Amino acid sequence: MKRADGKNRTTSAAKGGTSGGAGAGDAEQPRSAVLRWTVIGSLVVAVFVIAGLVGAFVRDYKSKELAPPASAAGPSALAVPVYGHAPVTLTLYEDMRDPASLQFSQTYDAALAQLVASGTVNLYYREVAGVDAARGGNGSLYAGNALACAQDANTTKDFTAYRTVLLANQPTAGGTDTFGSKSELITLAKQVKGLDTDVFRACVDNGQHDVWVQDSTTAFKALKQGGVPVLQMQVLGQAAATTVVGGSAQTTPAQLISQVMAAAAAAPTSSPSATPSSSS
Repeated sequence: MKRADGKNRTTSAAKGGTSGGAGAGDAEQPRSAVLRWTVIGSLVVAVFVIAGLVGAFVRDYKSKELAPPASAAGPSALAVPVYGHAPVTLTLYEDMRDPASLQFSQTYDAALAQLVASGTVNLYYREVAGVDAARGGNGSLYAGNALACAQDANTTKDFTAYRTVLLANQPTAGGTDTFGSKSELITLAKQVKGLDTDVFRACVDNGQHDVWVQDSTTAFKALKQGGVPVLQMQVLGQAAATTVVGGSAQTTPAQLISQVMAAAAAAPTSSPSATPSSSS
């Protein structure tokens, strides 16, 4: 009987040992699972952090990248062209916030349209953000970008129509910079049939052509012409452009037409892509 009791005790001890080992293994399993999910969680966080850094880099790059509007022309693609397929190219530097640009438009737009329609000139528009620097705000930049977005929507047609709308609704000098509101620029676009689209809105909201306006502003400053508006004439075969309106050069619309017609008559054979060579 004593031997039997010994065996029973041995068997029970063995079973107890086995049971104790299983308990330790069960305790290790939760710890391993926690460690595994901790590692996975850390990797997921790292992936999102890297993705965020890459996204920020891409956004920063795009904000500094030149994005010319559709059919942009001239040096560095900084001009919006209205082609007359002629040997004379007129380049107009303007600022949608500048009262002088509005006055220029009221005085010379009809003459410029006549010259383009006659096939005498190519007309380039260059948008400048000079008023922003002088008075603060971003209205010149935002309006210039919105004009480029209109050019994207419908080459030249929507640009010229929207330009007319912006000038007619120009912020009052010394008053609130209404063009500093992108929603206001989008609202004004409703006055141009078919312009107010999702694509146009996204272009305005994202400042897709901000760098284009900024580069044009920098190039205009390099000309040392003072403030806008400035109208320069480049004749095919001539190395330098001449200022015909702006600064000390002033002329009437009739005189402008006569001067341009004479230059075109004396120029070499016309070229559809006549481009100013001296303006940057």
